[in-house]
Amino acid sequence: MKDFIAFDFETANRARHSICSVGMVFVENGEMVDSIYELIDPEEGFDRFNISIHGITPQDVKGAMTFDAFYHSIKDKIENKLMIAHNLSFDGYALRDNLARYEMKPVYNQFLCTYQMSRKMVKGLPAYQLSSLCTYFGIELDHHHHAADDAKACAQIMLKLAEEYNITDFDSLYHKTRIKPGEISEGIYRSSLVSKSAK
Repeated sequence: MKDFIAFDFETANRARHSICSVGMVFVENGEMVDSIYELIDPEEGFDRFNISIHGITPQDVKGAMTFDAFYHSIKDKIENKLMIAHNLSFDGYALRDNLARYEMKPVYNQFLCTYQMSRKMVKGLPAYQLSSLCTYFGIELDHHHHAADDAKACAQIMLKLAEEYNITDFDSLYHKTRIKPGEISEGIYRSSLVSKSAK
């Protein structure tokens, strides 16, 4: 669990396919070795509410690449990698919906969610949102809802969970949490899930 890509999307409006920025942090052997931040032209309108959350405006994305161009530029770098988001139920489906929108074939990835994992492992917190876990673990989060900073925070939370709860692989994760990784490939999307059955 020391090799993965943490990712985060911000959207222009309520539609999950309206990605307007993306952040990715590449972790190898427990170290953050690279990162990507891009503004994305969602090719549709912005809601005031979303702008108030992340501060990105239509003017900011003028001339930016569209999601299909972005995905094409990074797919070789992310193929067969474990991808981790905080709230995969949003970010994972945003990825799926954009790929469908542009009729693109996804590369193969497995998924995990630090929100889901934290709820299973870190007991007794009043909330498990990104900012709450950053406070709990002593992680700096300077610009919440900036995709690059949120992806970095997600990566740090994942590393803390792996270290403090001795999560070394999918088997140890399942043993402690009953969580199975999700996956995406051509014709397949499955979010990470919690099994109700005992092992």
